[in-house]
Amino acid sequence: MTIRHNTYLRLLMVLGAVWLAGCATAPRPLAPPSKQATPAVAPPSGLQGTPERNPRSMPAAALALATAADAAARRQDWSQASRQLERALSIAPRNPLLWQRLAAVRYSQGEYRQAQTLALKSNSFAAGERAVRQINWRIIAASRRALGDASGAAAATRRAQAQ
Repeated sequence: MTIRHNTYLRLLMVLGAVWLAGCATAPRPLAPPSKQATPAVAPPSGLQGTPERNPRSMPAAALALATAADAAARRQDWSQASRQLERALSIAPRNPLLWQRLAAVRYSQGEYRQAQTLALKSNSFAAGERAVRQINWRIIAASRRALGDASGAAAATRRAQAQ
């Protein structure tokens, strides 16, 4: 097994664990109101997937930031998770998994339109990465559903299933 493959598998396992944890834990009490409160919404279910090939390599610094973002997401600290992922993207701007993870964070923040846009951006870098594209289409479907676009959600679900 190559180092790239091990890194990708580790990253995918952490990502899957974060999404599972978001679905399995009870909601925490809300923090005191702040100037800009954002709703904590669990990421769409069914986002786990197994890659069918190695992704583009991720620099160690970007991987460290992604790991920190996962820790923040487990605490439902979406702002911190977002900041860490944005920093990671400044290091590895063509990494589809980082864009996908940022899309999931935006979904959790209730920023559904941005979640769609980020998932589409991830797809643009995920040529040949079927599992990544499938998860992105699920994020898009859930975002469209949350925005009340039932036909758009159905179309995105069909795209996810066709991947």
